[in-house]
Amino acid sequence: MYPSQEAREIAILLKIARELDVCGDVTATVDNPSELIAWAGVLVDPTIVAWQAADSRSRFVQVSSEHHRAPVRGRVAAVLSCDRHPEFWDALDLADLPPGHVGPLSLHDLTVAWDALPLTPPDRADPPEPPSVAHGAA
Repeated sequence: MYPSQEAREIAILLKIARELDVCGDVTATVDNPSELIAWAGVLVDPTIVAWQAADSRSRFVQVSSEHHRAPVRGRVAAVLSCDRHPEFWDALDLADLPPGHVGPLSLHDLTVAWDALPLTPPDRADPPEPPSVAHGAA
């Protein structure tokens, strides 16, 4: 997924700024469950919830925490779209979470679900074979 024009603009501004002080909420979108777990481990006293949008039925897991010191003064959150990680959603045992509702989770829930995930993608039974070396190659 490519960042929007607005996200690219902010990224450029952040690179050229000497200092940054955000007064307001900040949300980051993470790409995989391990990144979400890392956020949950770093944020102080995080609130962890799963929710499903009422209209689109898109599924998310969110880690957030209040932050009251520079560079961010507000709520800091990381969100994982579980539509791209259905096996993680299933491992969290959230099949009965109705659309439009929020379910509380813990860091322990996240790590147990992460441990339950297969090491290889579900569409591939075995890890790929390394390339073979041709006879006579140095």
